[in-house]
Amino acid sequence: ADQPVAAARAAREPAGVEARGARRAPAREAARAEAGRKGILGILRQDQARARDNLADVLGKNEEKKREQEPADKDWAAAAGTPKPALEWAKVRVFPVPAYTPGYDGPRTDFRETIYWNPSVKTDQSGKTKVSFFASDAITSFRVTTEGISSGGLAGRNETVIKSKLPFFMEVKLPLEVSTGDRLDLPLTLKNEQQQELPVGVRATFGPTLKALEAPPSGDVKLASGTGVTQFHQLEVGKGTEKVDVSFAAQAQGLKDEFTRTLKVVPTGFPRHESFSGTMTGRVARTFDLKGATEGSITARVTLYPSPMATMLTGLDSILREPYGCFEQASSANYPNIMVVRYMQDRNVARPDVLERSHRLLESGYRKITSFESRNRGYEWFGGDPGHEALTAYGLMEFADMKAVYGSVDSTMVKRTAEWLHSRRDGRGGFIRNPKALDHFGGANQQVTDAYIVFALTEAGMTESANELRAVVQNARASNDPYVVALATRSAFNAKHADAPALARKLAGMQQQDGRFMGTTHSITRSGGLGLAVETTSLAILALLPSKGFHAEIRKAVTWLSGARSGHGGFGSSQATILALKALTAYDLASKQMQAGGEISVLVNGQAVRRLRYEKGREDPLVIDGFGASFKPGPNQVEVRMAGGSPLPFTLAVDYYTADPASSPAAPFKVQTAIAKNTVKMGETVRVTTKLESTSDQGLPMTLVRLGIPGGLSYQNWQLKELVDKKLIDFYETRAREIIFYFRSLPPQGRKEIAVDLVANVPGVYTAPATSTYLYYTAEHKAWAAPLKVQVTRP
Repeated sequence: ADQPVAAARAAREPAGVEARGARRAPAREAARAEAGRKGILGILRQDQARARDNLADVLGKNEEKKREQEPADKDWAAAAGTPKPALEWAKVRVFPVPAYTPGYDGPRTDFRETIYWNPSVKTDQSGKTKVSFFASDAITSFRVTTEGISSGGLAGRNETVIKSKLPFFMEVKLPLEVSTGDRLDLPLTLKNEQQQELPVGVRATFGPTLKALEAPPSGDVKLASGTGVTQFHQLEVGKGTEKVDVSFAAQAQGLKDEFTRTLKVVPTGFPRHESFSGTMTGRVARTFDLKGATEGSITARVTLYPSPMATMLTGLDSILREPYGCFEQASSANYPNIMVVRYMQDRNVARPDVLERSHRLLESGYRKITSFESRNRGYEWFGGDPGHEALTAYGLMEFADMKAVYGSVDSTMVKRTAEWLHSRRDGRGGFIRNPKALDHFGGANQQVTDAYIVFALTEAGMTESANELRAVVQNARASNDPYVVALATRSAFNAKHADAPALARKLAGMQQQDGRFMGTTHSITRSGGLGLAVETTSLAILALLPSKGFHAEIRKAVTWLSGARSGHGGFGSSQATILALKALTAYDLASKQMQAGGEISVLVNGQAVRRLRYEKGREDPLVIDGFGASFKPGPNQVEVRMAGGSPLPFTLAVDYYTADPASSPAAPFKVQTAIAKNTVKMGETVRVTTKLESTSDQGLPMTLVRLGIPGGLSYQNWQLKELVDKKLIDFYETRAREIIFYFRSLPPQGRKEIAVDLVANVPGVYTAPATSTYLYYTAEHKAWAAPLKVQVTRP
């Protein structure tokens, strides 16, 4: 089902590809030389264009051949003058392949599940071909699925199984992540596939955070032919916030096996985050009261942003730290890559490593966000019907920006999406709103929705909605909501509307004393609190910059916005972060701030702990970390000093864990978790139930529950899909020890109960991460539930 038809057809006539390619060779070489003069981006675009030309050639020739062989179609002949629908390109999966070193004889570290993927395999005239690939290091069986289409149009499919095994090998069950204080009873299985008995010696080594509770088995293990034996290694997880290696090596009469797996260690309890942001000019000092911080759980980081690219890269990292399972969140996770590539183009920055990473993320991000297209067109939070007008407008704005840096954006998709959105105009200067969102309390009001859609369309360069623009401008004249006025002002400048300067004057007068612009109701994503302030202030900066005036107001807003940055480099929710990145980047380009080299020093409680020098012209973030051990529970003063250099935005962040939950009094939820039994045998399942209750008298927008899972247990994907099919949840996302349940919205006093059956995989005693719930676009107000605990016994 994932195999693109265009690629499959390309295998039919390779000679046609070569012949037509030869005729285009001179022009293509000239174009490629021009691409070389334009840099790496030009080459990448030219390669994409060549691939599309080749596939189009094959498809065109096959269509001609097919028409020659088939009887004439009168209906087709009658419609010969009618343009044929444009071909849509199918998505192509790309899987990573490690770069193996010839003669490598070290530990096994590659445990990929998909080891080979080729969407366009060419055969000989008899339909046969040969492919080769590296197996992973897993000792297991692999299912090979082959699909194809013959020159006569017949489809075929075959499956076979290949085994990857060694004469002697080991297997171990290991969690991906554990908590401080967990006890692991790791099962290590030794297997002998030889025809004679093997004496096996085993050596185990563990990272410093793991303590062996008993001496490992000594002496050789006698393995009879075709048999196996299991050893259990008991470990206790110590304090720390690091990744540790678990390694096993075995020798057996000249045969050997060795592998290393990485285990992430997380402190127990409830996570807390404190940060301080601003602009570094010489010296800043801040006191952090870490009362109740558990030992070994404190981490600290200072980050400075010498360039817009540094701001965008850290903004991307901050988004990727959070869930991003719906259309808007996935789109926002993709947006910083667009900004990075465009910045590198405009500034002629030569960073192939960053460019390659951004293009890779753009490709995977584009595939993900286009998968949310509704069946009847437009886009919706999770790809359902009907489409959501404002989200679709956001998508159009992103696709327009993406097309400038990523040549694979499907123009046909963009056109039909724009047509669908235009079809949603109500004829009175506004847009029809998705009734599903309204019924489920998830939609912004009409004024906000109309203003945002017009803003997104004008940002994308689409100015066909003149009536809607006039209505938005008229509404903004009478509005007291800075969010609506900022959207209308930016739209007016984009469309060169005569009222743009007057709207800018009104907007500037709505600025608060501290520099922020605060929306009075909600944003398009129904955000509130800090998220609404960041979104509104960012939009105000974008709206005032084209006016060529209001310099004091803009600087004041930028100063406030820089101080609203979180310690991880983001600005709260995905929508807030994207708008902030756009505003700060636009301000930087407009003001052309200069940068100079300098030195940064960090002191904790008066003691120097870190020092970093940097040169003028640096584009990457300046990161100073690894000094969390210098903190103690209670008050700690942190001082950051700059010697030389020009003013730089910065964040100072401290993360730690406490035994008490940090639930916000403003959180409109209660959440509870329960496990059916605290002791379960390896291989069995145990039910975990999550109860969510809204305490609000009003409907609530996008809500998340992040269920923490004990390290020795795992979820079952089929069951999570079933929860969506039964409409018990709207979407889910998974991480190492977490299931994230999405709800589009909740009714007043709404309640949800979700049950999942977790599989016990690894014996031991485990504590899960704490479970939390919050509104995605007002993430500062969380409610917490105590971590689950379980013991998994040997079978």
